[in-house]
Amino acid sequence: MIARPESPIVALGYWFSVAGRQYFEALLEHMEHLDLERWFYALVVIDHGKGKLSQQELADALRMDKVTVTRAIDHLSERGYVERCDCTHDRRKHLLKLTPKARPALRDLRKAYAALNERALAGLTAEERERFLSHLHRVVTNLHTDTPVVGADQAKIPS
Repeated sequence: MIARPESPIVALGYWFSVAGRQYFEALLEHMEHLDLERWFYALVVIDHGKGKLSQQELADALRMDKVTVTRAIDHLSERGYVERCDCTHDRRKHLLKLTPKARPALRDLRKAYAALNERALAGLTAEERERFLSHLHRVVTNLHTDTPVVGADQAKIPS
């Protein structure tokens, strides 16, 4: 018997995990031409920061601990997608910016996210999609703590 979300005991975390794994596997198929296998969403967040985002701010945005994000930046940097820049106002701080190599990857990534979101939300009206995303945001907010997710890099969170 296959467990379904409408079973008497609903474990939301399980279903979020299943959906997340399926989404991530499909994302990997779209992005297999890159020399990356994780940290895709970090590129989107770094791009949004326009070169003014620190490693700590990235950790906060991704809700991950600083050590995990440092490993992610190391990974992205070693592959030539991200560079650390000194902050003129604070020598202890490193700002993150995308390299020219990251630009086509980011373009492909945005297309992949759009295609996967369309696939995942197929059959829902525009209003249902908006409501679903609003509810999902509410769930995340309800469960949010100030404690970041530790060890997220081992789980290869699609971020």
